[in-house]
Amino acid sequence: MRAQFLTYRILNRYILSEILPNFLVSIIVFTTIMLMARALQLTNLVIAKGIKLSMVLEIFALAAPRILTMTIPMAALLAVLMAFLRFSADSELTVWRASGLSLYQMTPPVLLFGIAITILTALFSLWLAPMANWRFKVKLLDLAKTRADLAIMEQTFVRSFPGLILYIGQLAPGSDTMSQIFIEDSRGENEKAAIVAQKGRLSLNRETGALLFHLENGVIDRIHTNRDSTDSIFFDLYELKFSPGEELERENGLLLGRMELPTSELKSAAALLPTPTQNVMYYIEWHNRWSIPVTAFLMTMLGLPLGASFRAKSRNFALLMGLSIFISYYVLSSLGWSLAKTGLISPLSGLWSINILLTGLTLFLLRRINTGLPIDPRTFIGHLLASSGQSRPTHGIKL
Repeated sequence: MRAQFLTYRILNRYILSEILPNFLVSIIVFTTIMLMARALQLTNLVIAKGIKLSMVLEIFALAAPRILTMTIPMAALLAVLMAFLRFSADSELTVWRASGLSLYQMTPPVLLFGIAITILTALFSLWLAPMANWRFKVKLLDLAKTRADLAIMEQTFVRSFPGLILYIGQLAPGSDTMSQIFIEDSRGENEKAAIVAQKGRLSLNRETGALLFHLENGVIDRIHTNRDSTDSIFFDLYELKFSPGEELERENGLLLGRMELPTSELKSAAALLPTPTQNVMYYIEWHNRWSIPVTAFLMTMLGLPLGASFRAKSRNFALLMGLSIFISYYVLSSLGWSLAKTGLISPLSGLWSINILLTGLTLFLLRRINTGLPIDPRTFIGHLLASSGQSRPTHGIKL
């Protein structure tokens, strides 16, 4: 009995020693790739606008927690998948099973790793990401108080200022002149306004800390929600004032937005919103934050039967399979998100259905592989690509 215990202990350590390095490499690579998408914009802040590198790096770091909620499950899946693909390719799985070990007896180290990954993902999804999003917004507003031109980005909907959505079609190089301007102003209690202007510029009143939008040649369409009426005002010159500091100092949690609110406050914030179309996004965000850690666990466990199914030695095959699964997951997850947003299904159904599918797939594959039934990798990847809307011939895959 003691010899059997020692055998299991050595086996568990051996499996973990194969998984952990794969996970560390994968998480570094995936996170770096996703962060590099912001590198060009941040480089422009340093070179073109003269912002201190330390401040830019701080903004860069605040974007990392949200990204990690996506890359941790992806890296965990790939780590387990690559480990068991190597065990299978080197016939180690064959030797273990010939010695009387079932696939279920190899799951404890993967289960332990999955629990650790779940806790890590929950830490980012439930706590660190919302807090970082809030600090990110505060940092941008602090920059806007001292450098008004940093508040605007070309051809991007800017939502950093509570109550305002800004869109600038073009920014003249080397100046603060803007063109093709659209502003949605919903700060009024019973009034919303859509402002369209041909030209404009942004300045800062350093005494009051207020941002001033100087707009030229445009129209203001106002909707009065309390009396169901609209009116339009054409202008040659118009000045829109906005004081970001005042909004930040209010003790109204809704100003944080659903991306920045603590998880414990999302449901109470949703209850304060007047219409279902507004509060449903807060419920979706709540379910999304809780479902991500569960997804990370299921992705980790799914890697075991998938890796044990094939004898592919190529790491490209593992990467292709992992990315195919993750693309399929995000396509289905986005579909559930969209259906919940439109009210066709509940947020509970929209955000958790994909995890139910992952659970069923994992249990099915574990049972199938444990009984020795093979899986055709070409057919399997073909089905994954087809389900993600990216079906393509698989005859070029090298196993």
